Amino acid sequence: MIDVYQLAGIVGVAFYIGAYGLLQLGVLRGSGYPYALMNLAAASFVLVSLMVSWNLFSAIIQISWITLSVLGMARVWLTTRGLRFRGEEQALLDAHFPTLRRFDARKLLAAGTWTNCAPGETLTEQAAPVTQLSYIHRGGADIQIGGQVIAQVGAGGFIGEMGCMTSAPASATVRINAPTRVFRVSSVALRRLVKRNPDLGPHLEFAFSGNTRAKLMATNALLQQSLKTGHAVSESA
Repeated sequence: MIDVYQLAGIVGVAFYIGAYGLLQLGVLRGSGYPYALMNLAAASFVLVSLMVSWNLFSAIIQISWITLSVLGMARVWLTTRGLRFRGEEQALLDAHFPTLRRFDARKLLAAGTWTNCAPGETLTEQAAPVTQLSYIHRGGADIQIGGQVIAQVGAGGFIGEMGCMTSAPASATVRINAPTRVFRVSSVALRRLVKRNPDLGPHLEFAFSGNTRAKLMATNALLQQSLKTGHAVSESA
């Protein structure tokens, strides 16, 4: 028969293995509350199991694990509870990073700068390497290929999302067409940030893919409208 102390030990081991397994599978983050809580529970159950068969060194390990788990959760709480985001920052996060942890969101925003851009300013140049990621908070820009405007980007859109991580050549020239508020982060800073915070990568990929789809839809709509206008002009002639 398994007594309560043996059962506590089994549960503790299950929590240890479960926490480490979920961490390796990418389900849990090492700096998050769930991982620390699972380790806290594991160490507590194993410590209870030692009451019937005391082992000083094992007890020291479990007490240390409990202490470190509590300190880890306290650190996360202290670093996130004071985070505040301005209106334009929150708009960016709500539009493209709704599930990003506040701590990671602050790191992303701290890597870039907010600037006011005047009409005519260039964000990307066709065939030139993309050196930054830009987000338009308000205002807009024209997307040009071969000097012809093929689409426009308004508030909430990214510029340079397809090439910023690799500094690939821009597929189009993008120029500001109205007084515009822009958040910009250099490609170098963005790559460094993702390297140091791997959890940020999937959030960026998701945001970039959604923005690219929106651009393609807007471009297709503009082309269809141009074709209709051209067809109507030819019929009237």
